[in-house]
Amino acid sequence: MTKNNRDKVAELAGVSSATVSRVYNNPDKVSQPRKKAVLDAAKLLGYSPDKSASALRRKGTGQISLVSIKKKKRTPYWGDFPTAKWFYTDVLNGIMDVVEDSMYRLNLKTLHSLDEIASINWKQDCDGAIFYDVVEQEEAAAVVAGCSVPAVISHNTSVFTECMRCSTNNYQGGEIAGRHLLDKGYEKPAYISYLPEMIRSNKERYDGFQGAFSHIEVPQILGEPGKKGGYEATKSLISEIRTGRIDALGVVNDLTAIGVIQCLQDEGLKPGRDIGLIAYDNMPLNYVLPFNLTSIDLRPDLLYREASCMLLDLMHSDYDSHKIVSRIVIPELVEGDSV
Repeated sequence: MTKNNRDKVAELAGVSSATVSRVYNNPDKVSQPRKKAVLDAAKLLGYSPDKSASALRRKGTGQISLVSIKKKKRTPYWGDFPTAKWFYTDVLNGIMDVVEDSMYRLNLKTLHSLDEIASINWKQDCDGAIFYDVVEQEEAAAVVAGCSVPAVISHNTSVFTECMRCSTNNYQGGEIAGRHLLDKGYEKPAYISYLPEMIRSNKERYDGFQGAFSHIEVPQILGEPGKKGGYEATKSLISEIRTGRIDALGVVNDLTAIGVIQCLQDEGLKPGRDIGLIAYDNMPLNYVLPFNLTSIDLRPDLLYREASCMLLDLMHSDYDSHKIVSRIVIPELVEGDSV
């Protein structure tokens, strides 16, 4: 952006030239009304920033990397399920909402081992990095030790206190699910899950759900992941559902809830009429289900949008690798007619 063009955008938007620069370099530091005014003015004037020239002035690459690490040791890994591919699309949309209005371009990088983190010349590769779905302490430690540019890890990362991180709160999401059932009058739920001893997010979701029902102990039914596990777990509870000893089901994720729904239908039971049902993830399933499933939305677009703003802030301040910054994005309830 030449100073002349920047000043024209500033004048039309009613802000300072410095504010225009911050919109493209530190959008998180500009109020939403001012940011909108600048972007609207730029659009009206036909302005788009010269990202290559900006990178040359900064002596940087002009690139931000979204880095995925292959989860070879994790079985099952949720991201390997074909039905989870929508999540990555939402992540990209959230990141691009920020990057497109910045002075940077986004590149995608896949690492096949943690050893690659230390072997990359990051400063030749990018000016900052967002690490996607860091789930193990080993991964977080490798990022800290091996990535030499500002980096943010996301999304179930709240326990990795040595890293810059933007995280969901699975405990609070589980609690929101439980409280919604309570508010609807359900008092005797069970919870269907799998591998909580291995998958931290599954444990946190149940713990939050149990926290909402602090006056009782919520039975946790464990089985296989996905549709098959949901079906078999529900089958084991049918007699208790029919007699009213269980009046609602919390389910660890929507994929497992598909099996729950199938079993209930085979037994002539309908969620929202015969039993309450709430799941987690808010997958795009309501186009094919016979009813709208109530679920908890991680808000992946917002989660990674926040991670992107956080990274830009780190890149345009006095970067101190010893100063740890953290943000939390709270999941939200998406109410259907299954409770």
